[in-house]
Amino acid sequence: MRLIKPMVHVFLFLGLVAFFADSTGWRSAFAETYPDRPVRVVVPFAAGGTFDLVGRTVAQRLTEMWRQQVVVDNRPGGATIIATELVAKANADGHTIFLSPNALAANPALHKKLPYNTRRDLRPVVLIAAQPMALGAHPSFRANSIAELMEMAKAQPKKLSYGAAGVGSGGHLAGEIFKSMAGKLDIVFVSYKGGNIAMADVIGNHIPLVMTGLPNLLPQQRAGKIKILAITDSQRSPVAKEIPTISETVPGYEFRNWFGFVVPAGTPGQLIARINKDVNKLLDAGDSGNVRNHLQELGFIVLGGTVGEFAKVIKTDSEKFANIIREAGIRPN
Repeated sequence: MRLIKPMVHVFLFLGLVAFFADSTGWRSAFAETYPDRPVRVVVPFAAGGTFDLVGRTVAQRLTEMWRQQVVVDNRPGGATIIATELVAKANADGHTIFLSPNALAANPALHKKLPYNTRRDLRPVVLIAAQPMALGAHPSFRANSIAELMEMAKAQPKKLSYGAAGVGSGGHLAGEIFKSMAGKLDIVFVSYKGGNIAMADVIGNHIPLVMTGLPNLLPQQRAGKIKILAITDSQRSPVAKEIPTISETVPGYEFRNWFGFVVPAGTPGQLIARINKDVNKLLDAGDSGNVRNHLQELGFIVLGGTVGEFAKVIKTDSEKFANIIREAGIRPN
């Protein structure tokens, strides 16, 4: 009878070993068979903008690769917090993916309280692309350059305004940093649910300026509906070399908005690795109609890379944006 308890402990131990071994095998098998049902890519801005364009381009190719429907779910508003919270609280099974902007790195510094914790509740998967922002105006707008705009803004404090995709969005941050570095210009920020919606108001001559992704504005400039004063990158775009950079007038100014896949914390590492591998594969595909060529022709900078590289970008930008937001005095409202 004295042997019974030790034997019970042995069997319990062996059972736990078997369970964890089986669990590891299940996770690996799960990554191999993923996805087993439709996947949604949550986009934090309205349909028709640059984020939506990237999301739909990648979703279409993943649908072909995975032979499972990958759909875009637009959840605009709330300074991207609505979409971020939705993903942070979703099942950690890889079937809900966030196409995250760099607002993910800025929001903790902008908002005292968030309904999620970025480090605790979310995991990076892969960087997809980045875009320089561009400052556009109606063709009738009096200023034709950044220097002329600065003169107007200094002569007419609070008279000019610019629209962008919400507080903490790439357009908002790019605009506020420009205002600060250009001599604390008093240009009023107007929040929209998407940069393309702000752009439509500029085309309609309802607001004078818009700060949104270059791929948003290029077709409108070529159609004569808008004029681009400058872009936010440190160098001129290969697809629009005639457009100057803001840094040519405001030395040291540079801003890029990145796009990356993020999933809920708890998503198995093997599954994160699988999604990372597949996205990198479609970005590097060699056919003439591949995602890389398509996005580059539109003015995006295609990235890709490892999970660790994306994690480092988020960490670096979180620190950088916290300093910028503090120094520029950027506020949520």
